[in-house]
Amino acid sequence: MSTITAFIRNFLENLLNTRLYWLCVILISLGFEFCGYWFQYVMDLKPCEMCVYERAGFAAILIIGLVVIIKPLYLKYLGIPAWIWAAVMSLQISQEHVEAETNIFAQCNATISAGRFWFPLDQWIPSFFNPTGTCGDIPWSLAGFSMPWWVRAIFIGYLTAIAVSLAIHFFFFLKKRRS
Repeated sequence: MSTITAFIRNFLENLLNTRLYWLCVILISLGFEFCGYWFQYVMDLKPCEMCVYERAGFAAILIIGLVVIIKPLYLKYLGIPAWIWAAVMSLQISQEHVEAETNIFAQCNATISAGRFWFPLDQWIPSFFNPTGTCGDIPWSLAGFSMPWWVRAIFIGYLTAIAVSLAIHFFFFLKKRRS
């Protein structure tokens, strides 16, 4: 087996245990956080309540990555379920946000404050999490898709990434048990 092949196999075999993997999770989440703040403070787009909680999902995954990177071999067992939970909750919000954009009768405040979250983010860190816009506004789009559509795609990507990572992890785990 060549050196490159051995390196790739070893990396994949220990994927969830590497700091490089969790650093990627951190950097990707940090990039999306910066994008959100760029939209808010540079492009002057006003975030609605759903935008705020979608952004909180990115922050949660970022914090999870920061915790797991300390000792990935052990902390991944806490980090992976927490990451899945944060991505699923944020995906649900982004799905509701997409529906709120297309339904003139949808209200974003009623959707979010229905007891799903217990974090008063707008009170804790108002400069980052204060909703000042409305859900029905579509001030930005890329390739014909609005921001909630893209956010939903990103959280689907997060869930896909963790599913593929877990599949690789279990593949090598089962392979080791057979040998």
